[in-house]
Amino acid sequence: MNSIAVRDQFLRSTAEWICDSYSLSIRYLAVKDQNGLRILDAALSAGPLPPPRPVNFSIEVGSLYAGQKTFPSLKRTVLEKKLAQAADGKLEVNGLQLTLKATSSPDYYSPPPNQETWFSDLHLIVQGTQLPPSPIHDSIEVDQALRCITPPFDGMTDLSTLLQLSDPRSGGRQPTINIRVNPPVDVMFDNTTLRENKFQALLHAHPKFDVRRIGLAIREFPGDGVKTRRQVAHEINWKRVSKGRRPGLLDISLVNADSVLTMLTVGGRTVRRQWHMDPDKAINSRYVATQLFDKELKQLRDSVLNPMDSDRFERGIASLLFLLGFSPAIQVETQAPDIVVTTPGDKIAILECTIKIADFHSKLGKLVDRRNALVKALGAIGHNLRVDAILVCGLPRLQIAADENLLIQHQVTLIAKEDLEQSFNRIRIPINPDEMLDRAAAQLASRNIIDK
Repeated sequence: MNSIAVRDQFLRSTAEWICDSYSLSIRYLAVKDQNGLRILDAALSAGPLPPPRPVNFSIEVGSLYAGQKTFPSLKRTVLEKKLAQAADGKLEVNGLQLTLKATSSPDYYSPPPNQETWFSDLHLIVQGTQLPPSPIHDSIEVDQALRCITPPFDGMTDLSTLLQLSDPRSGGRQPTINIRVNPPVDVMFDNTTLRENKFQALLHAHPKFDVRRIGLAIREFPGDGVKTRRQVAHEINWKRVSKGRRPGLLDISLVNADSVLTMLTVGGRTVRRQWHMDPDKAINSRYVATQLFDKELKQLRDSVLNPMDSDRFERGIASLLFLLGFSPAIQVETQAPDIVVTTPGDKIAILECTIKIADFHSKLGKLVDRRNALVKALGAIGHNLRVDAILVCGLPRLQIAADENLLIQHQVTLIAKEDLEQSFNRIRIPINPDEMLDRAAAQLASRNIIDK
């Protein structure tokens, strides 16, 4: 599919999902030149509910413009127009006219879903023409000025972190607009249970969405062949609208289920795949032991998927590694990797963990140095072992200013938030940690060969 076809497909799918009263949030970084306001980085997020704590602000510092604007409820026609404009590389926000610089038309990319994708929103990446680097003295002046305005920011890095955007001029990347549209319906994981072959699920749909277009399929495990694979959307009991949502209840009996996979679709397009487990039938003994003290792993999930504290994030990652079959050890010495793990096959890996974009390059440098030092120390005593280096970041991959070529060059595996979410879907059944490390090493090696 060519670039323009990708954009057109995105806009068609968007028209099938959005309804009146969808919300829209716009975040942007832009710079003024002789041709107007040029977008450095921008993100649009449309969803069926308004954000719980909307943030609105707009700042102007020299030639730099930045801000955020939330529209809690828009008519469908207005939202479609704003999304189409963004797809053309144009934004109208906070009284500003922003444009993505492109030689002719922008380039378009939409990450394709795969078997490891568990949640699928509509996602379009609009890329412009690379901008020249910002002079060092200009960057310093901007940092100084940002500390003097209201609200104040500790330089460009602090502002970019708040907006979850980045300045592409510092990394030699293209200016980009990321557009995401969330689905009009979803399964409420916290209100869905499986116990003794009784499955109860709660769904929330946008009040103005036609629920007849929703598909829901289930697969039991271990089940009983094809008999325990079925479509169940027609068995959802949809209730009256409450608090801006239309709840739907599914209450069905299963045959032979330690776990059940739900596959939610809208208009034939996958929205979410999710495993739901019977907590009393887990095969993994490590899972049984852990969830006895942390029911349904709520605290662990929160520490890993919603990190606010780096120490708690590290402890959460170590606990997740334990559930996956590794033997992890958090290091007490500060001049050491955050976590060292071994496998049943005596493989070894070191991990650095971070929850901030600003830490990325620092953590990567430390990780490479410490991996090399450990390889040298092991070799000195006759242990010629491969030491895997893994960088774990609590942010989504698109928010991480990662140099893929640098990761490949130094043979470092990046684990982002999406990968951590997928790991929670694997912990019920024992996994071979040696195979996990071997697969990661093979992927890095193959990418290194391709790049060469």
